[in-house]
Amino acid sequence: MITATNKHTGEVINLPSDTLEQIVEAWRIAQEYAKTAEALKDQLKRLVPKYVDDVSEPINGYMFRVSNVQRMNYDKSKLREVFDEDTLDILLKPDKTAIDRYLKENLEQIGEDSTWIRRSMIPEGKPYTVIKLERLER
Repeated sequence: MITATNKHTGEVINLPSDTLEQIVEAWRIAQEYAKTAEALKDQLKRLVPKYVDDVSEPINGYMFRVSNVQRMNYDKSKLREVFDEDTLDILLKPDKTAIDRYLKENLEQIGEDSTWIRRSMIPEGKPYTVIKLERLER
């Protein structure tokens, strides 16, 4: 039996987990709880800006902070003006998604080099395990 408690509402969720079948069912239930929580938060995120510009007033020890984030990156043309080719090569990281798309779209022109490029890929970061429950039929 696995157990989790919603600390805010006190709701206790007990799910049997003695067999693989029960684990599959418990996993599916957990997935639905996660989807439900995300759906609620998504709806609430649309409401908060109606009441808050930057920071809300404290309410029961909580407050909202609204931050607009714009990720930034360096302009490659400016980097080329400042750094030599070897330094630039060290600093620039290949965009795997863009390269995968390019290889797929230009496979006829690239030919066997596409396979060679894919086989020469190098690991990045630390390996980790992902466990997903996959639906077999729809």
